[in-house]
Amino acid sequence: MSISISKRFPENYIHLYPYHFLINESDKCTKRIPFLILLIATKFSDHEHRQAIRRTWGNKKVVPGVEIIRLFMLGVNERVPNQAILRESWRYHDIIQQDFVDTYKNLTLKTLMGMKWVATYCSKASFVMKTDSDMFVNTEYLIQKLLWNVKLPKTDYFTGSIMTGYQPHRVNTSKWYMPKEMYPEDEYPSFCSGTGYVFSTDVATRILSRSLKVPYVYLEDIYVALCLKKEGISLTPPPRKALFNIHSIPFSPCTYHSLITSHEISPSILLFFWKTLQDKKHECP
Repeated sequence: MSISISKRFPENYIHLYPYHFLINESDKCTKRIPFLILLIATKFSDHEHRQAIRRTWGNKKVVPGVEIIRLFMLGVNERVPNQAILRESWRYHDIIQQDFVDTYKNLTLKTLMGMKWVATYCSKASFVMKTDSDMFVNTEYLIQKLLWNVKLPKTDYFTGSIMTGYQPHRVNTSKWYMPKEMYPEDEYPSFCSGTGYVFSTDVATRILSRSLKVPYVYLEDIYVALCLKKEGISLTPPPRKALFNIHSIPFSPCTYHSLITSHEISPSILLFFWKTLQDKKHECP
């Protein structure tokens, strides 16, 4: 099977469009309702990252008795044949892909794809985590120490590393350049870093619905925050600020035993950190 994408989608395409699933896992929730859905933003070249995640924090058996679904989110790379991704999908059944071009400026589209999948195919799940493929995620701590303690009703819940008082970068050489015509305000609303945020599943439907009226912003965590603000959903601070980290945290088993995210972790380091944590976590207070 091959995929051909029309040239009407240039590489820097940054507008909303009714995209369609090329790879889907629509029956994931037909037989069971998961407690947690992991939506992991990835790209074609991240195969080793995906393999490491499958063996570590994305393993569906990581917390015995708790149903977890893992989905890697992809767009289309016109320079690379889709055959390898199709084979990977057939083997693991953990990839979703839509027909937008897979670029940094389309990360918002990638996140909205995940929201659409949740709202359409798995709306009865309890929680969702959106994160990236270069992250360490302590799934055990996330579930056992954070989500199991979220008070009912589990609605309008959104948490992560909360960023407040950030201003748009107006210099066009910046990776996070934000032209005034796209976002005229002088300050962003408070937002949770896209490196890893967690929300109750009902929020996916509300973000997806609100996205039809909120002008597109290519910084996905900012765009999500704009949708949340319009929906009147407040960010919930995590019990400890150090739970969600946007940088790489120096490793020790007991440090990683009591955090949820650490950033910029290579596949080999992830495997090492995970094994060491599993071997040593029972020694931690």
